[in-house]
Amino acid sequence: MSWGIARTAGGSGVQQQSRWIRSARYDLSLFTLSPLAGLAVILPALASPKGIHVWIAATYLVAIPHYVSSFSFYMGDRNLAYYRTRGLVFFAGPVMIFFAVMGLRLTRIDALVQSALYTWNVYHVSMQSLGILSLYRHLNGGSFSEGRPARFAILGVNSFLAFLHLDRFAPIYDNLVRIHFPMWIIRPFFLTVALVGLAFYLRNLRARVNPMRGGELAFLISSLVLFHPYLWVRELNIATYGMLMGHFLQYLGIVWLLNRRKYSVAEGSRHQRALSAISSNTPLLLVSLVSVGVVFYSIRVGSDWLRTPLTYTIIWNSLSLIHFYLDGFLWAFKDPFVRSEVGPYLSPSSPTAVS
Repeated sequence: MSWGIARTAGGSGVQQQSRWIRSARYDLSLFTLSPLAGLAVILPALASPKGIHVWIAATYLVAIPHYVSSFSFYMGDRNLAYYRTRGLVFFAGPVMIFFAVMGLRLTRIDALVQSALYTWNVYHVSMQSLGILSLYRHLNGGSFSEGRPARFAILGVNSFLAFLHLDRFAPIYDNLVRIHFPMWIIRPFFLTVALVGLAFYLRNLRARVNPMRGGELAFLISSLVLFHPYLWVRELNIATYGMLMGHFLQYLGIVWLLNRRKYSVAEGSRHQRALSAISSNTPLLLVSLVSVGVVFYSIRVGSDWLRTPLTYTIIWNSLSLIHFYLDGFLWAFKDPFVRSEVGPYLSPSSPTAVS
């Protein structure tokens, strides 16, 4: 999900255009300060057993809608027409992931599913941070060459923190021990990647004609501290969920902004007009998000009532992996279609990016 926005337009209008993706209030609340949202889940969970209620609310009102929002891309007419030309990727792929997860869960090969979720999650979240950072880089007239060292820096920092206490994540740790993997090499490796990436990234920043402004600098710092719960929360599940809360808000914010700008005029098929209505009407948007959460909560309750809790686990795991998988294509700016259908609506230098 590393969006190559800096490639989609030149930097000649940098002095005249906004330094924010949408506005200071929007960017700060949903992008830059979003890592603080994790505290709203972590602190109640650590303070009292009743904190589980905050966890549940965050799951069904924020997390689940975030995963489902990837499917909003299928509601656009041009998108859907293009996806049908690549049916194996956009239709068969998700189905295959679902059946793979079901097969692994039913045969109790749980470690493989959990390991895939954990490691892919680190990469997925890092790529989103890099994508948003590339938007700010474009706003400030940065060079496309800054993208590679930024990738190594953020991915290195996040991986170092996520695997800092790998011994607390048995699905990966136990299997690595079983094959006699040299565990001591993991932390030095990711730390080296992070430090080398940061060194080259800072060198490139010093060569900029236009210096880094506050919005970009603030988001860079936010991206580097997004995985902060792994430093001070012992329970790995709580640390991971706390980290993800910031990611969830960022994703929902960028998808809403894209849809609001792209479908500002209600036209086309019924599903595209529905997407236009949802993205332009805040109460309707909130109702839609809550409805998605209610549906999945009902599935959870129903599977428990039927004494088949594994059903919900399979759906949850599949949804997460399908989200990771689809985002690798939905935001792949190496694809000319994605550059033309996504890039202009997230680039504030474009006349389409006005609200």
